[in-house]
Amino acid sequence: MKILIGILLFFNSLLLVAQQTVTEVGPLPDVIDESSGLIFFNGRLLTHNDSGNSAILYELDTLSLEIVRQVSILNVENNDWEAITQDENYIYIGDIGNNKGTRQNLAIYRITKEAYLESDKVTAENINFVYEGQEDFNDNGDSNWDAEALVVIGEQLVIFTKQWQSNGTVAYAIPNVPGDHIATAIATLNDIGLVTDASYDIESNELYLLGYSSMLTPFLLKYTDVSLSGIFNNPEGDIDLGLSFVQTEGIVKLSDNEFFITSEYFSRQSPSITSEARVFKVEIIEKLPQEPIDLEEGLEGENKVEEHVIIYKDLASDAFLYEIKTKDTIKGISIFDCSGRLLWSFGELDAKGSISNIFPSLSIYYFTVYLNSRILSVPFVRY
Repeated sequence: MKILIGILLFFNSLLLVAQQTVTEVGPLPDVIDESSGLIFFNGRLLTHNDSGNSAILYELDTLSLEIVRQVSILNVENNDWEAITQDENYIYIGDIGNNKGTRQNLAIYRITKEAYLESDKVTAENINFVYEGQEDFNDNGDSNWDAEALVVIGEQLVIFTKQWQSNGTVAYAIPNVPGDHIATAIATLNDIGLVTDASYDIESNELYLLGYSSMLTPFLLKYTDVSLSGIFNNPEGDIDLGLSFVQTEGIVKLSDNEFFITSEYFSRQSPSITSEARVFKVEIIEKLPQEPIDLEEGLEGENKVEEHVIIYKDLASDAFLYEIKTKDTIKGISIFDCSGRLLWSFGELDAKGSISNIFPSLSIYYFTVYLNSRILSVPFVRY
């Protein structure tokens, strides 16, 4: 039996584009449109606003993005909360925003997870610090002493500065215990952009730095085999988020291939730009085939199996109809745009069906079928 021709399989170049997909989960509630940090705790996303707002932590449902709980920190103010992180026993809130470099009350607030879970009103312990090497506290405009990213590595808190002047970051370490400390510089990165958050995965020993360029183009940098003595020694490269005009502010890694990112509301008059506060989900697609697959290879005579993937537009209903014929098990179906961004995904669909016209514009898309042994993809045009 003859294999139908017309199945287009991903080649390496396309596979690399599709290895990460970014989808917009939805807008943040108005009360936290200045979300500036993010962790995942108690089965929910946990975030906060930045300067001038209340000293409150907000728990969000990961699906609806509704606020399901608020916890007030009674004994501190929100001077400029810009980061949040956690370890096994504590939640740490970074009151470390310092745009002008004038602050002499920088602090990280530590609260126990036990107290957080027991009450909606808690008190914090202060971890106060000053930066090694900072001698000038005058207002000279946007400075290199601002910071918005914080992680815990071992017994140390690591702060990553947001350097407005040099467009890089310096990693500073301080002990994760209450008291007065001097933040010691341990590493430097130059010319990467404005770092706004970080996420450290203790199990994989991986560090992720989130930020954006002067043109509001977000970036995500990955580092492996992380240590305090070599925190930036093993760069894995830049994970392409495929976003523009988004002021990314918070990131948390949920699993080996899943992240959540928050953005802050941004508005500018000239040029006219408005970017809403939103939540994005990043999925890293792994174990994709590295070579194109020839369905006819190894199939001879009676052993050949008719196999095809077809998708076309039904003019009567304006929906797209698809048909999959294969002896393999269909694990799921996804649709990507031509940049590799995931638009729609579903598991265990029937071999025949229809898809409503969900596509945002006239363009080429890829109908992708996940089988138990490989991945098939067919291009089609939304017209």
